[in-house]
Amino acid sequence: MDPKITWFAQSAFMVEHGGMRIYIDPFQIPDGVEPADVLLLTHEHRDHLSAEDIAKVRNENTTVIVGPNVEGKIDNPSKVLEIEESTTVGNLSVKAVAAYTITKLRDTGEPTHPKEHKHVGYVFEIEGLSFYFVGDSDVIPEMSGIGPVDYAFVPVSGKFVMTAEEAADAVAVFQPSVAIPCHYGSVVGSIDDARKFADLVPDQVRVWIMEPVGS
Repeated sequence: MDPKITWFAQSAFMVEHGGMRIYIDPFQIPDGVEPADVLLLTHEHRDHLSAEDIAKVRNENTTVIVGPNVEGKIDNPSKVLEIEESTTVGNLSVKAVAAYTITKLRDTGEPTHPKEHKHVGYVFEIEGLSFYFVGDSDVIPEMSGIGPVDYAFVPVSGKFVMTAEEAADAVAVFQPSVAIPCHYGSVVGSIDDARKFADLVPDQVRVWIMEPVGS
């Protein structure tokens, strides 16, 4: 059975499967959504760590899992995962993985997501399905240790993250059954990037271009 996946905007998703509601980097969340059982946060940038949107999905029962870059920037996380560290919440297993950029640079010459800042992506598994949330990243060597996976959430907009062409190359490495393009339409990039990505991925990969439901 396919999970229920909702895309709100940018890289904000909700995954419902195995009796668990998992939110990732909530952004532009409409009012009145169901609360998170588990909340995964990748890094400090405003379109990934939005206090207003976190408040809409978090309650006293939410397990909040963050990477090292978010530690100290959010109140009372349940667990801080170092890169390559794992944890479990009920029937959900979560592993933090590296996410960084190499060729996407700011005007200062610094990468948009420096490796030393310890931004993360996540690999998680629940009820027989595996998911890879790439996070804000270029194609990086660490991806060769990931996959195959059932579902992958892949940034495609370029400028701050991998381009559609690079994202297609990445998919060939970690081999998802389903690839969901993201990180476009709100801050930078457009649906054209998602369509280009869909045209370039290996034939065996299904691409879901989703409609955002964010506020």
